Amino acid sequence: MDSVVFTKERNMKFKWIMLVIAVFGVAPISASQLNTYGQDAERIHVDSTKSPIDSDQSISGQIDDSDIASGIQGIDSDVIASEDDAEVTTAEVTVTYIDPRDPIEGFNRAMWDFNYQFLDRYFYRPVAHGYKDYVPRPVKTGINNFVTNLDEPSTLVNNTLQGKWGWAANAGGRFTINSTMGLLGVIDVADMMGLPRKQDEFNEVLGYYGVPNGPYFMAPFLGPYVTREVASFWVDGLYFPLSEITVWQSLLKWGLENLDKRAVAIDQERLVDNALDPYTFVKEAYFQHMDYKVYDGDVPVDLDEDELLDEFMQELD
Repeated sequence: MDSVVFTKERNMKFKWIMLVIAVFGVAPISASQLNTYGQDAERIHVDSTKSPIDSDQSISGQIDDSDIASGIQGIDSDVIASEDDAEVTTAEVTVTYIDPRDPIEGFNRAMWDFNYQFLDRYFYRPVAHGYKDYVPRPVKTGINNFVTNLDEPSTLVNNTLQGKWGWAANAGGRFTINSTMGLLGVIDVADMMGLPRKQDEFNEVLGYYGVPNGPYFMAPFLGPYVTREVASFWVDGLYFPLSEITVWQSLLKWGLENLDKRAVAIDQERLVDNALDPYTFVKEAYFQHMDYKVYDGDVPVDLDEDELLDEFMQELD
């Protein structure tokens, strides 16, 4: 009778141990630990006055090896059952990208994380903030005017190819005036005379004639592009004066242009940082930017999408 009561107490303790293992994910008790626990239990003598089970009976004695073995087997069976349940409830999660404009989204997202979370945070952003905060405005304006003036001849050609004769004449006039009266373009005299800057790339010429954007591509170190840009960017460098500058001068021009663009984009940093999915936010904004350039700001409205938006707003009302 004594051994039976003591065995019940031991089984209750074993069940509490198993509950702790199941809740906290602790590794199962090793066999050596159980053997030590059994050896210690053999030396335990319980006084009947301290027994919560039966105060009229004294409980003293030793635990049989068969009792300990049965307790261990009960623990093993419970552990195996819990492992089986875990295997049954475990399911694999597969992420599928379905945007047809972005067929390599997995790669692009990895490059986005590298560009934005590392390069921009620790290099581009501090440099852009320093450029904006500490370089005088006339110096920044003069540098940007000089760099963009070099693109006016290619703009003249690209507007001509689109049949935009007015804008072609505008580009030619701007280059002539700013290169002379404007000190090689440092001062935008043409803008003061009513000739606003509007620069077109050969990429826009292709878009004007119906060439699609193509797959989206996040280039390491450089940022977002569409395939149409990558395939045509070299064409604009065929015209004077870009055709006369060296590779290093071209890289310097590219760096100054993008430094100014990054400094201008400082005010939009919060929009990207607070977006639910910054990658998708930037991608959608970039495609809209491409359409804006191709259509000179007059982007055609998708009637189907407009109707869906109206229906959605009506449901909200």
